[in-house]
Amino acid sequence: GDEELELNRMISNIGFGRYHRRVLALCGLGWTADNAWMQCTACILPRIQQHFGVSNARIGLMSSSMFLGLMCGALVWGPVSDRFGRLVPYRWTLVVSAVFGLAASASSSFGMLCACLFGLGTGVGGNMPVDGAIFLECIPREKRHLLTMLSVFFSAGSVLTSCIALAILPPFSCPDDPGPDGCDVAKQNNGWRYLLVAMSLLTIVMVVLRNGAFRLQESPKFLLQNRSRSAVVVVLKKIVTFNGGAARQSPAASEDSEARGSPVRGSAEASACGSGADDDSSMHSWLEWSEADLDCSRSEAPQRGGEARETRTLGACVRSVQRAAKAALDFGAHMRLLRPLFAPPLWRTTVLVWMIWAIVAMGFTMFNVFLPKLLETHGGSSDRPSAPGSHAKQVAVYRDALIYAVSGVPGSIIGAWMVDTRLGRIYSMALSTAVAGLALIAFAFSAKAHSAALTIASSSVF
Repeated sequence: GDEELELNRMISNIGFGRYHRRVLALCGLGWTADNAWMQCTACILPRIQQHFGVSNARIGLMSSSMFLGLMCGALVWGPVSDRFGRLVPYRWTLVVSAVFGLAASASSSFGMLCACLFGLGTGVGGNMPVDGAIFLECIPREKRHLLTMLSVFFSAGSVLTSCIALAILPPFSCPDDPGPDGCDVAKQNNGWRYLLVAMSLLTIVMVVLRNGAFRLQESPKFLLQNRSRSAVVVVLKKIVTFNGGAARQSPAASEDSEARGSPVRGSAEASACGSGADDDSSMHSWLEWSEADLDCSRSEAPQRGGEARETRTLGACVRSVQRAAKAALDFGAHMRLLRPLFAPPLWRTTVLVWMIWAIVAMGFTMFNVFLPKLLETHGGSSDRPSAPGSHAKQVAVYRDALIYAVSGVPGSIIGAWMVDTRLGRIYSMALSTAVAGLALIAFAFSAKAHSAALTIASSSVF
């Protein structure tokens, strides 16, 4: 507990700088990809139904496959990040999404498409919670409200997909009125494939930016949890350096380092290593060790764990993968990580927050996934019948979906502002969910009355 408080103090001393803004942007890319793929599923749903001749009773399997993958991905990647570090899912979840997105674009049957969307969902479902944890665990406590700014990226993902869908789907899909000859879906209805390819390529660009343009450091909270003290210090110093500052060191640490002098290899280094770098009675914080102490700590780490460094042969690599797979599938260990959430002081809050999150997600998903299908059924905001070979109705539908998506961006910004007002977190959540509920009631009446203006207004408010 004292070490956790000390780490929080050091993170607060570092402040919010260039490194943290870069992490916000790159984790925001992950949230952008998450909602972009969910919006992509909604946009292609009517086209998929037409392409494979799926009935209204079965088309829901498509979105259900995607969201089942989301749930499984969260259940797997979350514990993996707790066992092996945040960087593992950070680097690989979007790769999984891009690969399965490309596979989905080549699907030859509805069943294959659902299977690929399930795989896509496992990547998307693991990315969003891990990115949120990465951002929260490296910023000062007084800046944690900025987590709400990630929702701006989330809304931007919906806008991005809606723009691409408006450009790709109508011209490369069956016309609204195919005429007496009908529509050859194999030749005229491949817009959904092009959209999936476009989203996969964008996701690959995000992967390159996240892994190539900036080297993210491991979460200091995760390192502390795994007793890697020296690694925590190294990470914090790298963050300070990236922000353009100098690593802080207490006067006691400086005097202690000068008293030892420059360590030399051999017996002198051993003497320096044994001079109390891990001594709890030291006058200076372990977060302010000298570089000599850090080198000693790193050199001693393998002996403390009782494991000699293995030669990286093929056999060693295979054994390493086997150990990692066994640990990843150790669900008992994963569940033990959740025990603190159900301790007597927290279990009511845990259950309540989980219920709120589940209900809000259910309402958002049920509305969002079937909105293009509903708008197309009701003709969108276009009251004029389509001429043979025209895509006017589809253009109107995806234009209305874009308006709905754009409306989410100011909503996220307003939410980020509200949590720091007198309303606080709880009343901000209560007020926004109440307004969303009223907007859904208005939307239901607009759909019944076939009022295009009320449909657009109520969906935007929602």
